[in-house]
Amino acid sequence: MKLLANQIRPKSLKDIIGQNHLVGPNKILTNLIKNQKMFSIILYGLPGTGKTSLAEAIVNDLKKKFRSLNAVINNKSDFDIVIEEAKMNGEMILIIDEIHRMNKDKQDLLLPYIESGLLTIIGLTTSNPYHSINPAIRSRCQIFEVFPLGEADIKKGLKKGSKYLENIKIDDDSINIIVKSSSGDLRSALNLLEMAYYSSNDGHITTEVLKNINSKPNLYIDKNDTNYYDTISALQKSIRGSDVDA
Repeated sequence: MKLLANQIRPKSLKDIIGQNHLVGPNKILTNLIKNQKMFSIILYGLPGTGKTSLAEAIVNDLKKKFRSLNAVINNKSDFDIVIEEAKMNGEMILIIDEIHRMNKDKQDLLLPYIESGLLTIIGLTTSNPYHSINPAIRSRCQIFEVFPLGEADIKKGLKKGSKYLENIKIDDDSINIIVKSSSGDLRSALNLLEMAYYSSNDGHITTEVLKNINSKPNLYIDKNDTNYYDTISALQKSIRGSDVDA
């Protein structure tokens, strides 16, 4: 079964939810597409914020040859194949998921082709690229942060996803619970909506159903990354009251 989050994945930049600093009238990515020009970029941000959706929307709108690889599961020979294909086509856009996990051999392999323009890469990472990505790769890319979605954007995504669930019944209180628990992660919100739908009686999603499935908010904490310290700092500020929004 195809997950709801994948069913509603945007096919074009105009379908992207949120990221108004990158997408929209006179914004960076929109203008690049309008001018049919793309440069190597790195998109970084928390899970579920739309990095993959942005990358796929970009290549769909450009209507250019592209390939997608994952730095974790794809080996050097997979990258070799993409390079040879790029040589035959004259150029290629390469989406690299988990780009921060590329080992030195893969990075050294790509550098001259990025430099020459044969490959245009769109790197995706949940890690801070200024800490985790080789400076040689970083210097050849423009870096853009992808932000967690606001509550209005999450609600928009849930409304869009609800259209794929036949005869769904959900009230505002239940929607607000999903929104609050998602912490800006639309994929998490859609997964919870879908699970609640199929585990409920006749597609009727109630607050009780949601609490039985997920009673805790979706927090992104990585003990080896800066988010760990950001979370501790926010907790401390909220306790002492120096930042009411922490």
